[in-house]
Amino acid sequence: MQARYRVQQVIKALGSGIEALKLNTWQLRTLTAIKNCRTPQMGGRIEQCDHCGKQHLFYNSCRNRHCPTCQGHKREEWIQAREAELLPVPYYHVVFTLPSELNTLALHQPRSLYAILFKTAWATLNQFGKAEGLQLGMVTVLHTWGQNLSLHPHLHCIVPSIGVNDKGVSQRAGKTKKFLYPVKALSKVFRAKFVAELRAEKLGNQTLYLTLFKTPWVVYTKRSSFLSF
Repeated sequence: MQARYRVQQVIKALGSGIEALKLNTWQLRTLTAIKNCRTPQMGGRIEQCDHCGKQHLFYNSCRNRHCPTCQGHKREEWIQAREAELLPVPYYHVVFTLPSELNTLALHQPRSLYAILFKTAWATLNQFGKAEGLQLGMVTVLHTWGQNLSLHPHLHCIVPSIGVNDKGVSQRAGKTKKFLYPVKALSKVFRAKFVAELRAEKLGNQTLYLTLFKTPWVVYTKRSSFLSF
């Protein structure tokens, strides 16, 4: 189903109201780039057909990595490159989600917070793999917004159903076909590792740490539907 409006149209409809959103300068630059993408504000060029002589006007792309208008081909290239790396085995889809209590840090210190997210998600899966004597692998994609465009940082991980043991032999990971590892166990380990990294990096305070330990953390895991056993 095709969306009724494009992101660029939504941003243009906001007009000066975008200033009321209290965004930082980086976010404002990104939205401005998307709004101006392939419009006269970006400048352009005229190309002429060698056969009929007809001229065509093309406006320049913003090339912002968040722009859905001009980065579609980059996304497809990335997907094709990842598909070429797939092993001939089933994969699991694992999602590590940060609780809303971390939204303030996500807005003001995104680089540090997301670095911790990548580090601890991998450390969590790696710990479970090592407990089975296996070295796992994964491909990850960071999403910072939910489908309703609210702040919702989470990490999608595509994990092969096999690992490599200390003898270099491939071996099945996990105990069941339905999921890789139990989500409750993953959640507790993930939370502990994440808060430990927050302490080490001096992000947040003791009140935040205690709140995070009282908050249920969500880890989702499921066998990927496009690859079956």
